[in-house]
Amino acid sequence: MDFVGAIKAGFKNYVVFRGTASRSEYWYWVLFTALVSIVTNALVATGTLAGVFSLATFLPSLGVLVRRLRDAGFSWTWLLLPIPGLIPFAYGLYLFVAELVFQGVADVLWNNPGLVDEAFIRQLITIPEIMNALLILGLSLLYLFASSLLVNVIFPIRESKSFEQGNKRVAPKGPETPAL
Repeated sequence: MDFVGAIKAGFKNYVVFRGTASRSEYWYWVLFTALVSIVTNALVATGTLAGVFSLATFLPSLGVLVRRLRDAGFSWTWLLLPIPGLIPFAYGLYLFVAELVFQGVADVLWNNPGLVDEAFIRQLITIPEIMNALLILGLSLLYLFASSLLVNVIFPIRESKSFEQGNKRVAPKGPETPAL
């Protein structure tokens, strides 16, 4: 599949989560969305246009990813892998903000954000509760990054698998049964 064909297929199959998508279809779609996002971010400094584009391509991107995962022999449920990382991230963020408020730092920063310098940060990291919150945030972000990398990059790189090769998510090809 060529670049233009992948873009057409992405929009044509806007909310189609059945069937398969080839590697070229998936990666050309990713290239298209990345290029358009870069251009829209460059055109409008506020990011409004990029946000609208991201919303407009969310379902087609999800559809092409689900179809690509199916073609590579994986279930769509792998898309849920990053979700457990959101729980410790939210908890760490809550701990961090709560400790900043408890220490009185939030009011100081809100009124005078210019106070953030190296000495201020050194003073903050001496507070064990803030360091614990930052550790939870860092580890949850690491998990989110690794799981997203696995689902969005590593799995889609895998070659397509046919039914005969053990992929139970696609229909067998035969004279009476067309491929999905």
